[in-house]
Amino acid sequence: MSSESIVKIRGLFKNFDDLIAVNNLDMDVRKGDIYGFLGPNGSGKSTTIKVLLTLVKPERGSIKVFDEELNQNPKKILSRIGAIVEKPSFYERISAIKNLEVLSAYSGIKKTKEEFLKFLKLVGLEDRAHSQVKTYSSGMKQRLGIAQSIMHQPDLLILDEPFAGLDPQGVRDMRKLIKALNSEKDMTIIISSHQLDEIESIANRMIIINRGSAVCEGNVSEIVGRKNLTVRIEVDLPEDAYKKLKSSRLPIKGVSLEGNVLKVICAHEAIPFINQYLHLSGFLVFGISKEKALENYYLTYT
Repeated sequence: MSSESIVKIRGLFKNFDDLIAVNNLDMDVRKGDIYGFLGPNGSGKSTTIKVLLTLVKPERGSIKVFDEELNQNPKKILSRIGAIVEKPSFYERISAIKNLEVLSAYSGIKKTKEEFLKFLKLVGLEDRAHSQVKTYSSGMKQRLGIAQSIMHQPDLLILDEPFAGLDPQGVRDMRKLIKALNSEKDMTIIISSHQLDEIESIANRMIIINRGSAVCEGNVSEIVGRKNLTVRIEVDLPEDAYKKLKSSRLPIKGVSLEGNVLKVICAHEAIPFINQYLHLSGFLVFGISKEKALENYYLTYT
């Protein structure tokens, strides 16, 4: 990924009367990132996003977007940003393509019908372009919201809870779409979400904030500790397998037995060797799974 900064926040502070919403926050989003923005309810995520979109004015702090001060040229900067903040809303009794036509006219965006169809195809709604939006599922409305937010082909896309309320198929479609926009359309994407598994699977960098301040920021793989994974192993003779692993010379940092499940602390790269060792030692391995590393880290610090 590029080291070029797309969003650079330093010392951001915002309060609402006696409530401190954002407290001296520093944050860096680089070109090409899928950047996870995590934190519990009330941590300051929404306020930070609204500051980035100039919907809320901070008390102090420096905000650079595309290497320009946000408060000096907001109109130019915002023309390069697409965003969905909270749940997208549409005219339910008209079609998806009509919605895009109306909403683009409000925004001063001039596109042809063919171009609107291309955006709907990009988000997987081409076959339902002429259906009334009231017939859409929650996932389809989320994708329509993304189509609306990228009509001006932004360089930065901000998505607030894009997985909220989606069924498993909807989550899968959204994940695929976000990856495609990032890799094929060269969009840098900020995702505010409570879906930790999804952030762990699609984001390359992330920040966790709590009470308005950063807890950590960096590469997802480093934060979740690929060198300190907890791996759950189900075998036919767990007590014997526990003793065998405990006395082995495998590159593991710890092993315990909880009920009938082995829990092994090891590096990601050690997993196939542990599996092979157990097989060669005569054990039947029924399953190996990694515990939710990001969830464990998140709960520790929020």
